[in-house]
Amino acid sequence: MMQTDVKAATLANTGSIGISTRLKGLVISYTAGTGSVVLKDGGSGGTTRFSFTAPATTNGAINVIIPGEGIRFDTSIYGAITDATVTVFYG
Repeated sequence: MMQTDVKAATLANTGSIGISTRLKGLVISYTAGTGSVVLKDGGSGGTTRFSFTAPATTNGAINVIIPGEGIRFDTSIYGAITDATVTVFYG
């Protein structure tokens, strides 16, 4: 079994975690109808590994748990985030 220390970082607008890592989970706080989160591997032109679009009905927050060993980001986690704040758990 693979074990690593889990770290947390908050991303808003655009931001990145500049290391090769695995996404373990997220907490997303969003604005209804306009909130979106796209996490890409390696920068704005990278491969999309995770995406979320807020429902139109109400502002809110969700907790996303990634099963198994998480989602592998070979280069870095790059977030393109609109009307949302994201705390990512990685390791």
